[in-house]
Amino acid sequence: MAERKASGNIHFLGVARFQDRAIVASHAYNTVIDLTGVKEVLKSDQLSVRPGVHFSFGSGGSSWHLMSDVEGRIFILISERTYPVRAAHACLEEFQRSFLAKTGTKSLEVKEKGLDKSSGEMLRKLCEKYDNLAEVDKLAAVMNKVDAVKLVLQENVQVALANCVALDNIEKAAEDLQAQAGMFKRNATTLKKQMCWKQLRMKMVMGLAILAILLVIIIPIAVASKRMHDAHKRNK
Repeated sequence: MAERKASGNIHFLGVARFQDRAIVASHAYNTVIDLTGVKEVLKSDQLSVRPGVHFSFGSGGSSWHLMSDVEGRIFILISERTYPVRAAHACLEEFQRSFLAKTGTKSLEVKEKGLDKSSGEMLRKLCEKYDNLAEVDKLAAVMNKVDAVKLVLQENVQVALANCVALDNIEKAAEDLQAQAGMFKRNATTLKKQMCWKQLRMKMVMGLAILAILLVIIIPIAVASKRMHDAHKRNK
């Protein structure tokens, strides 16, 4: 058996390497834990641990909760069988963040139990914190409220940004409309000048045509009149 004389909600926190199953840091809380038994469980062929995925199972009066990372560390929490899974997962995630911030990559190289001394106080405080389920639930409730407020703020920011984008679009549309109006005015002025010039040319063409017609009519009449006048003079 890995556990004896267990009491409270949290029994054990530890970190092992997946490669050799060496437990590099651990802390038993209000109980006695046989690390040999823990290593035997970790060596089981039925153990299914994937990076970032929580894995839980029951054993006797206890529950085991495991989570690994991409560098091959396995974070272990042994709790009372009735301990809520959500609280266990929250504990493992905080455990992972705190442990990596404190030890960095040392856990990938040190010998077994090599980080017990440097990480012992941190592990003890985590066990103490998550052993008090009432406080954990209060904290979870506060965090849920904080997340809800953050969500509302994010939505408000998104709405404000959307409104800003809409205003920008309206301003751009107004500028485009103004530019189009200016272009239309210039085009209208140019077209008006072209139409005036076209009308002037039409008038000139019509005037020349009328003049030509008049000349065609008047010249023969004038010639005929002159001939008649000359003939009248000769008859006298």
